[in-house]
This record gives sequence, structure tokens and C-alpha cells, in this order.
Amino acid sequence: MNKETTTSETLGIRGSKIKKSIKKYIPAIKTKTLVIMSMMVSIQFVLERVASIDTPITRLSFTFVGRAVTGALLGPFYSAVVGIAADILGCFYKGYTLNPGITFAAALRGVTFGIFLWRKQNVSNIIAAALFDQFVAGLLVTTVSLFWFGGIPFTTETVLTRLLQCVFIFAIEVIFLLVTRKNLFVQIKKYLSVMSVSDRI
Repeated sequence: MNKETTTSETLGIRGSKIKKSIKKYIPAIKTKTLVIMSMMVSIQFVLERVASIDTPITRLSFTFVGRAVTGALLGPFYSAVVGIAADILGCFYKGYTLNPGITFAAALRGVTFGIFLWRKQNVSNIIAAALFDQFVAGLLVTTVSLFWFGGIPFTTETVLTRLLQCVFIFAIEVIFLLVTRKNLFVQIKKYLSVMSVSDRI
């Protein structure tokens, strides 16, 4: 067996593993998947832009519920797409200038919930998802984006305000998802099953 044959076989094996990894996290999109994505975009949009309290540097909302459900149903890739779509739609609705950093944060939140909640909604995964959601995507990425692209002044007061917001929402997020996890995700999956759109979850 020559070197060229060995190299080809090695590349073939690696290519097969890569394809399996891609299929694991980015399954082939179906009409029913698009239906779920559309529903999740609508839910996140309402929770983020309508049922929320806005200030110049913070936004208090229960958007994490929509993100958690999206992640549990669709996985990291499609949850990121839903997050991006909901953010862009919200900007048009509110008349905001699109902030690429915040849009990236929305995608990151989708990936986070998809990774941690897609297959298991246990205690450790919920806490980990909430930590990344609030303190990486929320406190770090979103705060930097507000300073860099949004023109928000970088002051100790601003940072502390956002830190307190993230701590507060983190606590609510963990408590809410832990209390409802045995009903929230199960009931949604049952509902989608009745609609015959849940063969991927």
C-alpha cells in the first residue's frame, strides 16, 4: 500500500467523521423544522421586544424562556438562526439600528441553549446554560457591543447596572427553568407531537 492510498483513506475517514458531526448538530432542514423555527422566532420576538422593559443600558424580559425552548427543540445551529432572525425583526419593529455585536450575542445565546438543553434538561445543564447566557452573551458580549457600537459611555455605574441585571435575571432564569423543566419541555414536545412536527426531538 503506497503513501497516496494511505493518505486518501485517512482523508476519507476524517471526512466521514466531519460529515457525521455536521449532521449531528445541523440536521437536514425540513418543512416541519421551518414551522417550529417560525414559531420560536415569533415567541422570542414578543418576549424580547413587546413583553419587556427597556432602558438605555438594560432590558428586562423573559426572553430566556423562548431561547431555552428553542434550544431544547432545535439544537445549537437552528437556535442561533432563530436568535438572529428574532433580533433583526425586533430592530425593524423598534426602529433601532442593527447592532452586529448584539446580533452575535443573540446567535451565541441560541448556540448556548442548543448545546446544553437539546438532549437533556437536567439541573447541571440548565445552570450551565443560564451562566453562559447571562454572563458570557449578556454581560460580556452585549455590554461590549453597547459600548463599542451603541455609543453607551463606559462607566463604573453602567457596568455595575448591567452586572446586577445579569445576576438578577440569572437567578430568575435558573429558578424558573428548574421549577418548570419537568412540565415545560415535555408539554411543548407533546403539543408538537400532536401537530405531527416533532420527529426530530
